[in-house]
Amino acid sequence: MTNLKLQITNEMGRVMGEYTIECLDRPGLNSEEYDSRYTIDLVRAASERHEYLSDFPEPPPLSLVSATYYLDDFKRAVRLKNVNELWQEIHTLLLGARLNFATSRVLKCLEDEHSEATDEDLNARFELHLDKMERFHLAIFEMTRIEDLIVRIVYEFFGDQFIDVDETKNGWEKKLTWNRMKEALNKKGMPEKNPHHALEAMGDREYQELMSVVRRYRTPEVLELIQYRDIKTHRVTPSVDHPQLAVEVSSLGASAAGSPATLFASRTNAEYQFLELYRLAKKVYAHLLRMVLELNEIVHA
Repeated sequence: MTNLKLQITNEMGRVMGEYTIECLDRPGLNSEEYDSRYTIDLVRAASERHEYLSDFPEPPPLSLVSATYYLDDFKRAVRLKNVNELWQEIHTLLLGARLNFATSRVLKCLEDEHSEATDEDLNARFELHLDKMERFHLAIFEMTRIEDLIVRIVYEFFGDQFIDVDETKNGWEKKLTWNRMKEALNKKGMPEKNPHHALEAMGDREYQELMSVVRRYRTPEVLELIQYRDIKTHRVTPSVDHPQLAVEVSSLGASAAGSPATLFASRTNAEYQFLELYRLAKKVYAHLLRMVLELNEIVHA
């Protein structure tokens, strides 16, 4: 095992930082050359990702306004503090998503630079691809979490029993779903459905603005990205760019229905292309940011 020393100097030749890398043995590869180039690729990913940050606009602060405290209503004060805190969490998730998306795009560029039919380039392509997808999947996770937090914000804003849950039980937050929120909001003006008193007190104009945001949220692009997230989360990881890195799982149910099942099947085409997923993510991020800013004007502490 040999060591490599990474050293960063400024234009005047002053050493600003250094780090020693242990080169692991890589059968069939020149470990020093491979680790040197791969390390430089990772340094480039960190230093060049700003070139793609403009694809994802930076969100403005969402919770800097001081919360309004109802000193004569402790529960209301706590609810509004929670609203403020949740907006801060959404802001943090948006910042994380844009950084991770931009980093994944740079990694895609670096991956494509290793285009030679050599063992070194093949290994580098695959490693950078895995780094790319890790960043991309983390960004998708951060964006899709925002939907759950929007439900929580609306719940906290209206107060106790806006959605029927028992907060004393473990896991009660799981019952705060998008569909249950819509069901509760749709009760306004329907006394037979026992609408929440705070919802009934909301002005018609403000209510219509809120419902417009809720109804416009789930666009076809949003649903497409959610579907990709669900496949990644609950099923076999979908193949992106490199079909040889994916597994092929046959369905015996399909075989029983008349479709042949194969024992030695291998995937020849990737299910997704990264650049198409990236373009989709840009659209969804822009849409989500617009929705969040509109909602922040209505539902706030």
